[in-house]
Amino acid sequence: MRIRNLLEFLLSGALVAGFAFPTPQHANAGWPEFKQECHTDKLRNNAWPQPFRGQDAASVVAPFEVMKANGWREFNTLSDSFFDSTNQLTDAGLLKLHQSLVQSPSNRKAIFVLKSASAEQTASRVEAVEIAISSLVPVGDLPPIFLTEIEPTISSGAYQTRVNRALSSSLPNPRLPAFGGINKVSQLSTAAPPTKN
Repeated sequence: MRIRNLLEFLLSGALVAGFAFPTPQHANAGWPEFKQECHTDKLRNNAWPQPFRGQDAASVVAPFEVMKANGWREFNTLSDSFFDSTNQLTDAGLLKLHQSLVQSPSNRKAIFVLKSASAEQTASRVEAVEIAISSLVPVGDLPPIFLTEIEPTISSGAYQTRVNRALSSSLPNPRLPAFGGINKVSQLSTAAPPTKN
């Protein structure tokens, strides 16, 4: 029994000595990093939600930035109706190009050309747009030209004229309701009229 107790004592002593005198490479065992992470977590928890408001705001604004980029892409796209049969810009195409260059903000001055059926037609359309841009912007950097497959939702001027004329002809004349007197209860009220005692 005594020998067993002596062996347990020596074994426990060896284990304690092994943990008491670590080797130099394992001396800190990640303690400074753990301490720094605890300190950072404490400060972050005490300052909550302030450190995360920027991330929340960015996540809310991100879809609107995509929508704005899509809107400017649609506004600056030259579709098939702006090119003639020889893939040159029509007068409407030149006006659309001028409108895109003048009304777009500086960070949105990119021109998009709708891809056509063949690569040769698309290349000749891009070349026509490059020539027109260089004549409209004689000095400075030229805006980039990109190809797109997303056709903008546009309609002809004749269709828009018919829609506007039909709308203006179908509007009723504006009229106020007839005046019924000051003491008369309104027909629109839902409250019961006052009773006299």
